[in-house]
Amino acid sequence: MRFLGKHSVLVAQTGKFVLQKSSMRKSYRICSVSQQKKDRLGWTPKVHSVIDMTIVSIILPTKNVENNIGDLLRSVYRQDFSGEIETIILDSSDDKTPEIAKGFPVKFIHVEEDDYNYGGTRNYGASLSKGDYLIFLSADVVIKDTQWLTKLLMPFKDSVVAGVFGRQHPKKDASPMEEFFIQYFYPRKNNIREMDDQGKVQLTNLMLFSNTNSAIRKDIWEKMKIPEMLMCEDHEWAKRVLFAGYKIAYASESVVYHSHNYSLKQVFHRFFDTGATLPYVYRHEKVEYPKGKFVSEGLKYLKAECQYIVSHGKMKHLPYAMFYEFMRFLGYFLGSNHKYMPLWLKVRFCNKKNHWKKYNDIIVD
Repeated sequence: MRFLGKHSVLVAQTGKFVLQKSSMRKSYRICSVSQQKKDRLGWTPKVHSVIDMTIVSIILPTKNVENNIGDLLRSVYRQDFSGEIETIILDSSDDKTPEIAKGFPVKFIHVEEDDYNYGGTRNYGASLSKGDYLIFLSADVVIKDTQWLTKLLMPFKDSVVAGVFGRQHPKKDASPMEEFFIQYFYPRKNNIREMDDQGKVQLTNLMLFSNTNSAIRKDIWEKMKIPEMLMCEDHEWAKRVLFAGYKIAYASESVVYHSHNYSLKQVFHRFFDTGATLPYVYRHEKVEYPKGKFVSEGLKYLKAECQYIVSHGKMKHLPYAMFYEFMRFLGYFLGSNHKYMPLWLKVRFCNKKNHWKKYNDIIVD
């Protein structure tokens, strides 16, 4: 055992790992000091012509994902990628997720559940990273193939691209509503979004950004951190970098499988949070989003969803889909009017209830 300065209370060498306890951040870190595990995982460096010998840092918040974390990390370290992969896990689990994750060459950080914030926690992980690019993933995704990472980084050939997000496919057990939602907002065609000639951001059906499967230049992140918000922090970050003159790329060939089968209650709570935050992102003079577009686009979406369900022979799901979309709309509508509600009602309706224990608004910075 040995001491490492006034901020690191203790360092204990434990074979393949170094265990650090930081008195400032009150968290433990497990740091890999051996790369021999990569051979066991089947990871072999290969040469590419796009981004050679770069370092990427995968920032991975986790909570009770013991059924997926092992497969996900194996997929990460089997990527056909010529550079170095660093993985930083920020965990709030009470299942076997930590035990499984520590079997891989990762930096493991415990985060108290009440301290978790979509933007703040990712910023903390990024602050500990050494990569040239920050890769943000959701812990419940399934990576499609060994080219996922290379394809995600490909748009950075353009030096003005600040961030890239990849495509999502629904998982096999996804409901028809989730299938349609993901296919509607994550199309097959690549896209580059930037300010138009009038200095405005034009909104389309394509998501503005998504940290479920994304990459950000580290030097851009150092200038513009991810906002700490109730939700939609990735959209707000994308809006800010677009306003700063950068581009956002959509890499449709970088694919992960990701979907949720929400109950009616769950979809209400989730879209209450969306409704509380997304208007904050869009209500700006530089964002082209005409008044009344939400209703017209909502009706257009509902019509297309019904056609999708019928055309795919899933008519029996149609009545439930109507209730599902009603709860989605109701949650969004009430969330967009959260300012007129007392605190106790916001806490009751929202999905991330611990946000209101610390903050009195949807956005911290």
